[in-house]
Amino acid sequence: MIDTDRKSAYGRSVSDTVAVGYPIRAVSKLTGISIDALRAWERRYKAVVPNRTARGRLYDAAQVRRLTLLHQATHAGHSIGQVSKLSDLQIETLLAAQAVPTERPMDAESDQTVLRPVLAAIENYDYANANTELGVLASLLPVPELINRVVHPLLDLIGKRWYSGSLTVAQEHMVSALLRNLLGGLVRLYHPRDPKVRIIFATPASELHEFGILCGAMLAVSAGVDAVYLGPNLPTPEIVAITNRIKPQALVLGVVAPGYVPDLDAAIQFIGGQIPAATELWIGGRYVRPEGHNPAYDRMTFLEDFASMEPHLQRLLGTER
Repeated sequence: MIDTDRKSAYGRSVSDTVAVGYPIRAVSKLTGISIDALRAWERRYKAVVPNRTARGRLYDAAQVRRLTLLHQATHAGHSIGQVSKLSDLQIETLLAAQAVPTERPMDAESDQTVLRPVLAAIENYDYANANTELGVLASLLPVPELINRVVHPLLDLIGKRWYSGSLTVAQEHMVSALLRNLLGGLVRLYHPRDPKVRIIFATPASELHEFGILCGAMLAVSAGVDAVYLGPNLPTPEIVAITNRIKPQALVLGVVAPGYVPDLDAAIQFIGGQIPAATELWIGGRYVRPEGHNPAYDRMTFLEDFASMEPHLQRLLGTER
């Protein structure tokens, strides 16, 4: 039995975090509906019925999704009085018939606000709700926006809380599992029928940080790449063997904590010399190329951030601008 009076690491009881949702300001930014319109839609058409608390209106994930659909339908010319009577599935069918775009960027000001339900679920070890909240955000935002406005801020907050000792190892593992599941959903959504480009994502042995390669794989998948996600802490011979078997266009190695990876230089040089010549080797993260000329590094591409990866993805796909 859960003790709902137990105090969390952040000074709130578990019962205080149950009534968590998106406040009206964040919903307005997520959906593109003005606050006045939101109130009118609720009052006149019962479009959704938010939970009312001392903090004001709070909307759950399903209500945010429904409001987004309603906004898209009204943008396409349908009256709110008409579409508010339809189910979500009926609205989706209506939009599909008209091919209405479904993406809307989120304002940076609302980033931390929309993360509150996700963080609250993680705090309470509630994987199902955290997964649902991330899924809603993934359905509302294009992948680059999702990574820059949701995943990165989430990882930053998780990192700070882990460093301060207010986050458990179990919660960190939960976040990894959530992001792997999110990647799996994106793979199913974006996977091309006949992929022209395949890229492997992994980290070398003793490199346990996988958030970087997870985000990189998400970006690759959204661009139409067949991303083969091998995960963290992979032995060098295994990386070489799999790469030689698959023969991808590129192999991405993520290195976040180079100081904790023994013989890293030797491992990277060995991998670069053993994989197919046609496979590009991309090194992402905080790895610094050793000084002095070494031919082994000539074939490598060093990625400082995710933005620097995008031109290389476009080049491999033949979609350079």
